[in-house]
Amino acid sequence: MQEHPQHLGDGQVRFSKVYKQIVLDNSFKNWKNLLDYYFQINKAHLLMLARTEIVPKSLAKEIAQALADLENEKIDEKLPEDVEDLVFLIERRLSQKIGIEKAGFLHTARSRNDIDATIFRMCVREKLIEVAEELIGLVEKLSEKAKRNVRTVLLMYTHGQPAQPSTLSHYLLSLAFDFLEVLEELISAFRVVNLCPMGSAAITTTGFKIDRKIVSDYLGFFEPVENSYRAIVTSHWINMALNPLKVLAIDLSRFAQDVLHKASCEVGILNFPDELVQISSIMPQKRNPVILEHVRIRSSVAFGSFNAVEVAFLNTPYQDVNENGDFVLFKFLDGAEVLKQALQLTKEIIEKMTVNEDRVRELAFSTGSTATELADHLVREFQISFRQAHQIVSEYVKSGMRYDSLAESFEKLTGKRFTLSLSQVEEVLSVENFVRVRQVMGGSSEKCIEEMLYKLEKRLQSGEHEIGKMKIFIEESLKKLKNDFVSLIAGS
Repeated sequence: MQEHPQHLGDGQVRFSKVYKQIVLDNSFKNWKNLLDYYFQINKAHLLMLARTEIVPKSLAKEIAQALADLENEKIDEKLPEDVEDLVFLIERRLSQKIGIEKAGFLHTARSRNDIDATIFRMCVREKLIEVAEELIGLVEKLSEKAKRNVRTVLLMYTHGQPAQPSTLSHYLLSLAFDFLEVLEELISAFRVVNLCPMGSAAITTTGFKIDRKIVSDYLGFFEPVENSYRAIVTSHWINMALNPLKVLAIDLSRFAQDVLHKASCEVGILNFPDELVQISSIMPQKRNPVILEHVRIRSSVAFGSFNAVEVAFLNTPYQDVNENGDFVLFKFLDGAEVLKQALQLTKEIIEKMTVNEDRVRELAFSTGSTATELADHLVREFQISFRQAHQIVSEYVKSGMRYDSLAESFEKLTGKRFTLSLSQVEEVLSVENFVRVRQVMGGSSEKCIEEMLYKLEKRLQSGEHEIGKMKIFIEESLKKLKNDFVSLIAGS
């Protein structure tokens, strides 16, 4: 979306060598990756010009044939010295085939501004679908693993310290619901992104009687952007897509860091197979589950790319500016690719990590992690206040969990006789009992897990259906574009 440079008498455009190398040549490399989108726009725009009779059908047919031939030719490796960008290069190549007096009609009622804005939205919507599909696969994997581990006990931590036992299912479903919310936000973002700027021209549309909906339909957009100025200057097409991706990057990095803690030698409640572990070149004993670090790295790098995109628009004028250009777009695309890698690695982690349940029980007992349930039991059994029970059990844990200390503290504080036997106390404090009695909605009991799995799968099916529907909508639109373009060439 740069302004035209000055044209000299020999018909060539002269650019600063530094400017050409840093800006134009790098932009040309980016645009070569966008060439398919550009040809789709050319085809849709030409079909619209023919259908609205702005361009005679016979001329449109000739332009279409030249476009089809050009599409099959190899694009220049480097940007020619006298060409500003890929749009002008394709226009020149088209003119060389059929003459500028014919080829020049293709650019009627359009600008690089609406072409660029449309291509960029097509790129972003494609990446959103790709990330969403990876995310759906990960949530499905979490659901499968949760179903298989309803009774697999796991120690939960708060503030880095042992807190309460639960199950692997409970832990994984927490993550799954977080990811599900991200998926639903990606779908909302897609609806913002998938609006068509074509027909806005520079900023105010055109005096030609074009039909913007024709182009929008051919390119798989829901509808044209309702305001032509906004179509060109808004940053919502990319910034609204950033929010769920940044949240996802944070979620993945937090998960990786938490599992690293749980897999450490000091904690040791999660294990990894040799295929996900790297060794030390000097220390024979080392087993490093570095796949977790690679999730964390990629999540952080992706977040950095997304953050760079967002920050790029701060304090820029609400106008057509180069922040709305390919340089910033490719930061987004790079971030999305790295985030997809993090999702794929996380899926592998979920599939193959296992719980050391013996270590879970050992830690739960040694740290008094089931003590909350003993306090709750005292309240229910002896009708004392929870604060009294809390104090009694706290003294019990401090004593090294001695039964006589528990009885003594209870009788001293309440004035009642302590009637629970040692075996009854041990049963109350067991990890299995702690998990089993938590039957309130959202808890760790089997009943609660079953309810969560049902809700998760229902919402996941809805999200998967939406993504599938969007993908099919685009594919069918582009298929119609292809068929109608072939018919135009055939003269039918």
